[in-house]
Amino acid sequence: MPIEVALEIGHRTDVGRRRDHNEDCLGVYRPHLRDEIEHRGTLLAVADGMGGYAAGEVASHKAIEVIVETFYGDLDGGIESSLRRALIRANEAVREEAGKDSERAGMGTTIAVAVICDGDVIVANVGDSRVYLARGGELKQLSHDHSWVQELLEDGKITPEEAKRHPMRNVITRSLGGRPEVEPETQPRRRLQDGDTILICSDGLWGMVPADRILELVLREPVQSAADALIDAANEAGGHDNVTAVVCRILNSGYDDYDDDATEQLEPFQLQDTQPIPRIDV
Repeated sequence: MPIEVALEIGHRTDVGRRRDHNEDCLGVYRPHLRDEIEHRGTLLAVADGMGGYAAGEVASHKAIEVIVETFYGDLDGGIESSLRRALIRANEAVREEAGKDSERAGMGTTIAVAVICDGDVIVANVGDSRVYLARGGELKQLSHDHSWVQELLEDGKITPEEAKRHPMRNVITRSLGGRPEVEPETQPRRRLQDGDTILICSDGLWGMVPADRILELVLREPVQSAADALIDAANEAGGHDNVTAVVCRILNSGYDDYDDDATEQLEPFQLQDTQPIPRIDV
């Protein structure tokens, strides 16, 4: 019998202080159907679009929409394979959308996804939007950056301190929409514990706010207050980019009996705080 996980989720996205529009997008999908809960669980995502006005924001919205539709559209496969397929399909969809309008040529988006199902978290990403786990007073990055600086770090050519100031730190090596084929990266399942907090965010957050400050805010505040405080901290540090955070706290890492009243009931799917999207039936 699959385990249902009790969660609290807070989220916020903001244009920042230097940009005139927001190319970030967040997605929260908490199913109401038992089959979806048992086989797919809750999906949390952050996408950071690229390509300028009417392009980057289109790419990030389209990516999350297609990922949710694809991931929950086939309940027969395993989570990892379905998640990977959803990201590949999103890459195709972003490229198809770009082909409809010459002003959107070359648009793309990063994506970071955390699926919480059966007491586990499964992470996938393309680009440098991140998934973190806060546990026991420590903050651990679960996703893996696809960026120029990350490759230099792994090759031992620069130090972590140099990476923070590197002039190429914003250059990514993979994106949805960038190439005809994409290689999503998935991480091994990780068993959740009561009190764990998952953070999904764009580089507008982690690039502006030190990890110790992120950890402090995530652990100190209720989830919605934490999401708000993280955005405020990024803006107070300069707000150089759009900034997005989804904060998910594990209240109970698993119980046997499904209870509609045992978990917070969110809207089935949200793109950004102020833009609810109806449930996708496929």
